[in-house]
Amino acid sequence: MSKVSEVSARRLIVTWKSDVSKGILPVAELIIRVAEPHYRFGYLEGVREALRSGFQPFLAFPNLETRYESEELFSFFANRVLPTTRPDYLESLTAVGLDVRDASVAEVLGRTNGRRATDRIETILVPIPDALGRYRTHFFLRGVSHSPGAEAIIARLDPDELLMLVEDTSNDYNPRARRVQARGHQLGYVPDYLVNDLDALESAGVVPDVFGERANLPPQPAHYRLLCRIDCEWPLGFVPFRDSRLAPYGNREAA
Repeated sequence: MSKVSEVSARRLIVTWKSDVSKGILPVAELIIRVAEPHYRFGYLEGVREALRSGFQPFLAFPNLETRYESEELFSFFANRVLPTTRPDYLESLTAVGLDVRDASVAEVLGRTNGRRATDRIETILVPIPDALGRYRTHFFLRGVSHSPGAEAIIARLDPDELLMLVEDTSNDYNPRARRVQARGHQLGYVPDYLVNDLDALESAGVVPDVFGERANLPPQPAHYRLLCRIDCEWPLGFVPFRDSRLAPYGNREAA
């Protein structure tokens, strides 16, 4: 992977899933920069809630108040990047919609969410304006296996088919949840970490379009079943992922 990013820095939010509440909480951030030091890690205000739910600081980053810096990608994250030596490396990268020739570390961690079977950690890439100044971000549909008939519909979707967003106010866990539908059937849910952005975009008068960019059939795992893309105007003054829990730990005043 020859590039870090085409901009000066990319930010990834590190989330942790609580066994107690089943909630997914932001606990830290990884900043990948062009300038040296290239990598910075620090905890976020959201870690306070996570600590109350049983979270323990990562062994690699034991101090909540320290901002860790490195010239090399921290092994904590390097172990979450698809190794190029894997026999299915090209297939795996294609499944998440990336080109092996120019995929950056930030993009790989963001598309795959840095998933490992041994823990409950995910890495979420914060959107930036694309080359045309538009809001454009990717996500994998959640809850496909809990949506009857969704697999069959996904298998028949056209490339880049326009999908429908539907508010799910009756959702017990998150009354702001957004369902994704196609051809009159529910396919799954938008990840909760994007709900604030969808609300803010719509409040600014923008209609976010959601497309089914790539369907991955078995034996690809269900959490990679449908790669979706949100594509719309980037409103003036819009700030993605606006959430007080994403302020650096110890800086509650930051937005």
